[in-house]
Amino acid sequence: MAERLGEALRANKLSARGVERALKRQGMTVSHAYISQLKKGEKTNPTLELLEALAALLGVQVGWLAGEDPPAPRPLTEEERRQQEAVKQELTELGVLNIAERMTGLSPLSISAIAQMVEAMRAAEALDETP
Repeated sequence: MAERLGEALRANKLSARGVERALKRQGMTVSHAYISQLKKGEKTNPTLELLEALAALLGVQVGWLAGEDPPAPRPLTEEERRQQEAVKQELTELGVLNIAERMTGLSPLSISAIAQMVEAMRAAEALDETP
């Protein structure tokens, strides 16, 4: 659970304190220290109520968060779809169409990671520097 909680927190750009505040607004009291311990794997048995609240807050299924099954894909937002198309276009222009085609169905988190890798590779090869 720790790894998946950490992944979901990163994907939602939330800290343990952010989770504490968000859950408090929903009427649930949980300390940021406890959330941090769950994320680190130091605590491993949260209540079902907390698991459900975390899953709802993070936009994932309880089973996935608990490590029981793979995440159900969610529909892409319009912005995420545009980002995916932009990355596909960049990859096509770079001559890696096969990679672009295989991106179909990847999560927004994976698509963002691919975009960051492409930019890092271009920077490493000084492809965007002006003479």
